[in-house]
Amino acid sequence: MRVRPSYVGKSTAGLATATLVAAAAVGSVALAASAPATADTPQCQLGNGVQHVISIVFDNVHFFRDNPNVPSDLEQMPHLLNFLKSNGTVFSNTHTPLIAHTAEDSLAIYTGLYGDRHGQPVSNSYKTYNPDGSTDPAGSFAYWTSPVNDTLAIPTPGHDTAPTMVYSDTVPASGAPNRITPAPWVPFTRAGCSVGDFSTANMVLENTKVDLPTVFGPSSPEVAQLNADPSSFKDQETNDYVGVAVHCTKADAICANAQAVKFGQSTPTPSAVPDRLPTEPGGYTGYQALFGHKYVAPQLGAGTPNLTHNGYPVTNAAGNLVDLNGNQINGAFLQTPGFPGFNPVATQSLAYLADMQEAGIPVTYGYISDLHERKAGTSGCTTASATATGRPIGPGDTCYVNNAQAYDRAFEKFFERLAADGITPANTEFVISAEENDQFSGANVGRAIQPTPTGCDGVTVPCNYPSGTLGELAANIKGLLSTSSSSGTQFDVEPQGAAIYVHGQPAADDPTVRQLERDTAAMTGNNPYTGNADEQITKYQAGALEQRLLHLQTADPLRTPTYTLFPMPDYFFGTTGPNVSINSSFAWNHGYYSPNIDITWAGIAGPGVAINGVDGPPAPGGNESQDPNSTHTVPQASTAGTWVEETDLRPTLLHLVGLQDDYQTDGRVISQALAAPSAALSATDELAAAYQQLNSSVGAFATDTLLADSAALASGSAADDSAYEAEQETLAHLAKARDKLAAEMKLTLALAAQGAMPSHGTVQSELARARALLNQAETLAEGG
Repeated sequence: MRVRPSYVGKSTAGLATATLVAAAAVGSVALAASAPATADTPQCQLGNGVQHVISIVFDNVHFFRDNPNVPSDLEQMPHLLNFLKSNGTVFSNTHTPLIAHTAEDSLAIYTGLYGDRHGQPVSNSYKTYNPDGSTDPAGSFAYWTSPVNDTLAIPTPGHDTAPTMVYSDTVPASGAPNRITPAPWVPFTRAGCSVGDFSTANMVLENTKVDLPTVFGPSSPEVAQLNADPSSFKDQETNDYVGVAVHCTKADAICANAQAVKFGQSTPTPSAVPDRLPTEPGGYTGYQALFGHKYVAPQLGAGTPNLTHNGYPVTNAAGNLVDLNGNQINGAFLQTPGFPGFNPVATQSLAYLADMQEAGIPVTYGYISDLHERKAGTSGCTTASATATGRPIGPGDTCYVNNAQAYDRAFEKFFERLAADGITPANTEFVISAEENDQFSGANVGRAIQPTPTGCDGVTVPCNYPSGTLGELAANIKGLLSTSSSSGTQFDVEPQGAAIYVHGQPAADDPTVRQLERDTAAMTGNNPYTGNADEQITKYQAGALEQRLLHLQTADPLRTPTYTLFPMPDYFFGTTGPNVSINSSFAWNHGYYSPNIDITWAGIAGPGVAINGVDGPPAPGGNESQDPNSTHTVPQASTAGTWVEETDLRPTLLHLVGLQDDYQTDGRVISQALAAPSAALSATDELAAAYQQLNSSVGAFATDTLLADSAALASGSAADDSAYEAEQETLAHLAKARDKLAAEMKLTLALAAQGAMPSHGTVQSELARARALLNQAETLAEGG
């Protein structure tokens, strides 16, 4: 899920207001072949015969089974899975960055950058230091050019105002924190292809407080509407301006001709605004964008009653956009047309993407919510605690199966509709993936408690989860430390991670910090799912140097945590309540170092893509169904198939469509995804594999240094900290060598993707140095 209700004033659980039940029939009229925009549409110049791009990111939809008896999410969505397998390759050994959560992972997919370079490694929320040493909370979701989204009602004086998407072109991050990460839509719009976005992280407006003034201007009618709205939730402004965007190429009629009657006005005026990217490499001027359902929907056909396209409904009798089932797309918390919120179901997102494509927007990005919750309009769930919309449900729950069936039907209809439009894998690149996987915190096969009846598969026999058998373990970190030497230490915690911000922003070797690290390493609790009493809660810890190696250190030092701890993945940290208790409001945990979270999937289909079915383990062969307590490391669970990083998806997509970014990505072109990789690219396959293990947040190098740092941070005392000091000295050497070599390897791989054959000497030298560093990290992890 995009955000947790504790970080906003209103729960997002019910944002997807359209039901999953059958829609009422609507009338229809024929739609002319032309798109709703009346002026000429620019010529989109993509390579390799590609005419369209469709990128979809799921929230936590799983390729692998969570319960060995229950078919996985994708197994229960055969129209999607078979489409990808038949027209391309599903990479089931794909890896997230850290911290593995929606914002960081989505942004890595969109940019090809790790969080240290795109600015949001700690997500979906984080802290920023103030001049007095305290912290303010901030939201990772903000528009691309917005400053830090400080979520306090009244931010602390002097609070951080660096860009949300603060950029660095180097690792470790360097330079003043005033540059903005290059925008994902730029290569496309420069090539004459407008880009549509629905519910996509930070490419749309994400909030009203910061984003509206940033994009429309503080004196705009949109901000005047915001200021005039007495509601603290700002539902109408969210409905109108948040969540949907079109980034137009120059002179595209979709933006150039767009008009609307704005707040305080009585006649239509242009609704597009300049698409400002002030620090974009190579400059970016003369482009426009539309933001929000209010301004985008009319360009897709809204306003014309009973509009259809090739027999598929676009609008209803009232002239409002509808989802794939003919339900009106209403705003979050409002029963009027608008953006349905950042928890959209498949019928909503896919309808919007189809509408955009049919309107002449050839590149579209969309986001779809997960299956693991009770959806609006559903009932009969077999998870006892799923008493309301948005509550979690377990694998094989009746509602879970129904959700999957509804999504499967949506994709069946989506692909049929696209085919009727002439949008097929013959001319369209599809990149469809899930940002991360989850640890299921609940009863499971192989755990101390299991769903009932034994052997349930959900499809023929529903799985039941009685009260007390499902829910994350809410851990009160302040309570757990109350009897330790650190009971009086002032710090804030960002639970996803969990990232620790010690007040005063002390140095890594500060005695207070060192004692806190020892004490958090020693926390214990009772885990009803593993059956372990006094289980060690903290599994890994990363100090300042290790955070750099995990790509958590950005160009903005005010948002860098003091250190980060990764608990056993059933736990979620807070600062109130019992030391450990079951919280049945959440049950699918992510953000941590765990193969059950950090191994996900990505499907690529279209022109130039190899048709290899599944590259990696099959759906029953994932880690969680065999290791529900997450005892393995990520490399231990990643031995089959091509190792793919989410950062690889961006350069691979651009390679397939004949474009490239104006910056060096952290990912590489996946040669195994190509039907005919160049000789230069094939010559670097071994180098690419070594690079992944060296530079990935969860590869062999990061895993071994994390193991070593976890032991070092837990060691010693105020009187003798020699083990920590020795480990830090070695780690500093490894960090410097890793960053230098990784930069060289990235360049070699990028040049090979452009067709430049690397010399044998270069490849062998970089391979030898990578292997040496991997060996040194392994030795350090073993205590050497």
